[in-house]
Amino acid sequence: MSLPSIAVDTSSIHKLDNGLTVLLEPLPYLRTAAAGVWIATGSANERPEQAGVSHFLEHLFFKGTSKRTARQLMEAIESKGGHLNAFTSRDYTCLYAKMLGEHVGTAIEILGDIVKDSQFFDFEKERNVILEEIASMDDVPEEHVHDLLTRNYWPNHPLGTPIAGSKETMTAMTPEDVRGYFQHWYRPDNLIVSVAGCFDEAVVLAQIQEEFSTLAPGNVKQPESVPTFTAGVQQIDNDISQDHLAFAFPGPGIHDERRFTYNMLSNALGGGSTSRLFETIREQEGLAYSIYGYHSSYWRAGMMGVYAAIAPENLQKTVDLSFGEIRKLREEPLPAQELELNREQLKGSVLMTLESTFNRMTRMAKSYMYHNRILPVDEIIAGIEGVTAEQIQQLAQDRYTADQCALVVLGPKNGTTLESVPL
Repeated sequence: MSLPSIAVDTSSIHKLDNGLTVLLEPLPYLRTAAAGVWIATGSANERPEQAGVSHFLEHLFFKGTSKRTARQLMEAIESKGGHLNAFTSRDYTCLYAKMLGEHVGTAIEILGDIVKDSQFFDFEKERNVILEEIASMDDVPEEHVHDLLTRNYWPNHPLGTPIAGSKETMTAMTPEDVRGYFQHWYRPDNLIVSVAGCFDEAVVLAQIQEEFSTLAPGNVKQPESVPTFTAGVQQIDNDISQDHLAFAFPGPGIHDERRFTYNMLSNALGGGSTSRLFETIREQEGLAYSIYGYHSSYWRAGMMGVYAAIAPENLQKTVDLSFGEIRKLREEPLPAQELELNREQLKGSVLMTLESTFNRMTRMAKSYMYHNRILPVDEIIAGIEGVTAEQIQQLAQDRYTADQCALVVLGPKNGTTLESVPL
């Protein structure tokens, strides 16, 4: 018995008269659908005194409209077997619903009601919830050290500010601050409605037009400031049992032509259980349970990072071995077998995400937001296929240098003191 194939590119792009973009991908052989409203603003667009306002606004959206209470918003989706939620990043905010395809109309209606008519009820209650969220991050060393690393790496730019803001900015935030930010950024030409899954395209497009065409048009201009990275070593004492090590080098902005090469380099260093760091630090030496590399790309900059949690007595050895692997990447090209292993990992990651309606909805929205078009999957696969071992080595030589490295250790007092980056 043969299984139905998953279509690769079946999306369409529509524009409402007020400037709002609609992205649709009907997949009739599935049973579910995901719908999202994407707004091209996040913490990287906030002024220092606004830090955390995007995230605060995301929370307030769900506190009720003039027609529905907070519970009624959730009941409308959950009573249909669905899920309603949102998230905020440095570049964007997304409100979304996942549900059976036959109920996607309810998702669009609820998302429209939230965007058009949220009353921002329970302001003080939600402020306290976020203050507790901020406090809880300090109690999770893995999250805390990443915030410290990003803040150290881009110290004078909102890209380096924690998405949730700080205790100080959240305490000072007023309802007028939140409404002003909403009125500035939540304009139709800065919004995307993206839907993927089992639905009738003509019906859904007509409903989106009905729900969102009343939004008044307006122009929004993205900030153009580019953050400057700051290298260096910082150790922070904390009453915890492990050292949490994080370090980073310059990574690709979202439009960097070498972004596929960055993907391959970061994956080879720490992308999975066959990566060099995992093999050396965990498998061979048994120094860490968790060690991984990653890269983050934003509108204006990017970062290639590494994280590990180790016993304090193993900090120096872990650092030395980790940077030893980095030096090897600079000195020698990837062997052919390792190159192909990493290439297939990345290709597999891209293609396997296509089996989720939420991931397909997300892929369309992010692609259009960043590139003003939906990048064909074949184009992405071709980009991965085109990376050579020589390009990876050249990028490692360009980026993996001591004067471009920021390193943070969060751990107990009286541990090992790191004087410099061993590169």
